[in-house]
Amino acid sequence: MKKTQTATLAYALAGSAAAQDMIVCLQPISPTRGQITAEYQGLLPAGTTSIGTMWSDTGFTLSTTSTSTFTITDWNAGYNTPLFGGPTITGNGTSTVSFAGIMPAAPIGTPDASNPLLVAEFDFEPGLSIFNLSMQLTGQNSALFVGNPSEPFGTILLYQDAAGNPGPLTFRIDNKFPPSPGTATGLAIGAALACRRRREIAR
Repeated sequence: MKKTQTATLAYALAGSAAAQDMIVCLQPISPTRGQITAEYQGLLPAGTTSIGTMWSDTGFTLSTTSTSTFTITDWNAGYNTPLFGGPTITGNGTSTVSFAGIMPAAPIGTPDASNPLLVAEFDFEPGLSIFNLSMQLTGQNSALFVGNPSEPFGTILLYQDAAGNPGPLTFRIDNKFPPSPGTATGLAIGAALACRRRREIAR
């Protein structure tokens, strides 16, 4: 596993490659708007009973080698907390946009246990090519699980630590953007089916 996870092209559907604990999907919802979703497909840690938030510490950079630009316009309300405020977003309106947010455990905040999890939505310029899009995790990225009486604030496991080293949880980034706006509809349907496939989590 590389120190920093980067995906520049992944046509395969989410279930066709080696299984990962979490699949992060980039997919179009219109010719000029995309969304980032995450689906946890791994096992629950020993002693826990459910997911608190599958992507609690969330840090990533979305970029393109073309002249296209991105603007993150909306994000999961769970990243807005009285203690931490909202996410930090840098580079909006450029070809490299970074996102850093914390979705902590209750009672500090209001985590979202949805599976798949809608992380954020962003606008992009028409004509973005799948060959030019990439995403990588930055800083600490973690998942939070609940139900273990000995850890009342939740059990935290890492996908990646603050230095960019891999944690015990694995992940994959799937890039589902079309090569041109004309093919957006067909690929969007395929991406949605792949990213929204649910697997039963043992409880």
